[in-house]
Amino acid sequence: MGFLRYSVFLFLLLILLLPNVYGSGFTFDGLGVKARGMGGAFRAIADDWSAAYYNPAGYNRIKDNYLAANLAIFHDRYWAKPNVYWNDIYETGFYNGQDVANNHEILNIPQGGIVFRLPVWGETVFGLSGLQLFDENHRWRLYNNLPGYGPADYPGTQFYNNLDVVAFQATAARGYMNDKLSIGVGLQLLRADMTYSDLALRQNGMPSPLSDRPYDKIPEVYYNNGNGWGFGYRAGLLYDISEKLSAALVYAGKSSIKIDGSSTMDFYLGDNQYLIENRNYFPNTQEYLFASGSVVRITADFKTTLDVPASVSGGLAYKLTGKLIVDADFEYTFWSQFKGFEFDYENYRGLKDTSFHYANDTLFTQNPSVPIDWDNAARFMIGAEYKALSFIDLRTGFGYDQSPVKAETFIPQFIDLGNKYSYSFGLGFTVGFWNMDMAMTYTHHPDLTVSGISDVNGDGIMDNLPGDYRANYYQTVLGISYRF
Repeated sequence: MGFLRYSVFLFLLLILLLPNVYGSGFTFDGLGVKARGMGGAFRAIADDWSAAYYNPAGYNRIKDNYLAANLAIFHDRYWAKPNVYWNDIYETGFYNGQDVANNHEILNIPQGGIVFRLPVWGETVFGLSGLQLFDENHRWRLYNNLPGYGPADYPGTQFYNNLDVVAFQATAARGYMNDKLSIGVGLQLLRADMTYSDLALRQNGMPSPLSDRPYDKIPEVYYNNGNGWGFGYRAGLLYDISEKLSAALVYAGKSSIKIDGSSTMDFYLGDNQYLIENRNYFPNTQEYLFASGSVVRITADFKTTLDVPASVSGGLAYKLTGKLIVDADFEYTFWSQFKGFEFDYENYRGLKDTSFHYANDTLFTQNPSVPIDWDNAARFMIGAEYKALSFIDLRTGFGYDQSPVKAETFIPQFIDLGNKYSYSFGLGFTVGFWNMDMAMTYTHHPDLTVSGISDVNGDGIMDNLPGDYRANYYQTVLGISYRF
């Protein structure tokens, strides 16, 4: 009982610590306590419920029925120092030269699965699990309207991305060649939830003087909230080359998730009372509208597609002694398949409700896009597990994670600062049929400088956010399992 009380206290203490980290792109890394303690090097071992992700073939190596749950509690802390000037001279409204942190939140993600053996096709191991495959959650305030624009109560969040992709996965695995070879497949029902907000500085199409500086750009803040469903799969092989050496190969297919929802678009127009008074701009005219400091709000329905990239991975595990095993893994993700978001709008509301026709209707109905041009990227991991006592396992790991992000499309909603190094350790406690585990990872991001404004798709909107960025953070994952 003393040991149980100590374990519960340890778990509660760790919940208060700084947890999770993201891999390259927007991969979620808080999967599997044992795997995270080994730095993600787990594909050639894959002997717990998280094999559904790391290698479905590993389910064949699980000899007991098995119920498990993980909890990742995390916060993200990044800093940005914008450096955005028009023609390298003119202020834009960004907080240039100011060190700004993203919004501080503490979040949690529960995950888990059940594994059971059935006398089907000889003896096949089945599993049902809920996995968070991808996640991004960043909220920033980096901009305020220049003098001459209204209103004063500008929205506090202009850059926001809360993107979650959860897989409800059914896994089946069985052995061949006297279990020397294991094959497993996982079929996934994917659920994507997205809240996305961005700032677009639109070109003012009105004639001079209504479009003279600082009124040459019209700030638009749009807010999209939607969700959708899709399908995916993972397949894996696990082969015992010898009694001590095992090899693994895993493939995850590309998936496309159709997302739809509702959108709100706010356009902040110039406030120039001098022009209204001296040019005789009358209400209910477009000239008056573009000089009155009004906020034009438009709502609409939107659709977009989230392309979840494919990946191929593998690993080698070697039993150095009866107590010590090491695993070396690689993963290659085809991030070039992710192209960002092209938002298509329909059913506009709030635009045609006035008694006149705006000359700038195209300004208020131009579809924003989030173009992404990323490179494919690799990850390399090595980990070890040592059975220190009959009821205590010690784990450690190291990882190197390439970044797919290019400066031309770097934005704070998808923030990946470069090639990363991670250092992990973990503990596992066994009490009867129960296992309690924890894992922590420190990940170092390099400082990043993004220089120069880019418009990669030629729509006149800035597609990156120049500035200086930095981050260092930690990960904690907790787990409990029961074998029966």
